[in-house]
Amino acid sequence: MKLIPVLLVACLLSACFPKKAGHRLAHFNIEAPRLGEAAPNFTLRTPQGDTVELKSLLGDKPIVLQLGSHTCPVYRYRRFSMSKLYREYADKAHFLLVYTLEAHPKGAINPYVNREWVSSFNYVTNTIVGEHQDIEERESMAEYSTQKLSVAYPVVVDNMNNEIWKAYGRAPSAAFVIDASGKVALRQPWVNPREIADTLDRLIGAKP
Repeated sequence: MKLIPVLLVACLLSACFPKKAGHRLAHFNIEAPRLGEAAPNFTLRTPQGDTVELKSLLGDKPIVLQLGSHTCPVYRYRRFSMSKLYREYADKAHFLLVYTLEAHPKGAINPYVNREWVSSFNYVTNTIVGEHQDIEERESMAEYSTQKLSVAYPVVVDNMNNEIWKAYGRAPSAAFVIDASGKVALRQPWVNPREIADTLDRLIGAKP
């Protein structure tokens, strides 16, 4: 009988971690910046009120750009691998997280299925969050999430028009590697730290 909870958790995890854009994210391949294209620039605020412009990071190192929200199970779980990646590459690449609209908001329309959809894994982990009503609420949630998940790299917050989420392909846990000239070297609808590491190694010359 002890095997049943283990199997249940395994099934939930397997459902939470797709590797490619599925039918709900088919738009990503069309809408996200393509390989070799200039990454869309933006200027966003941190939860503390400072501003960060993407292009200000260009010139000396690649950029790892991650997008996510607390209600995305993929984003929450991948934080462990992303933290490890950051520790290994912090002196070789810039890291920046854009906190977006919630992927599975309680009491609101899910942006991917056009209905309310709170992930089963969120019920299991008691991760129940509503959609942000204003920028102050989004900034507060971003600060709470990054502290709770121990995100060590810089965090900025998308505006209430969700412009950066849209510009980067409207995915719940996307990631991009941008080379030092500002062009997209890797795009992922679902963040995959291993692929990010491989791309960084290629860009910084650690691997042929």
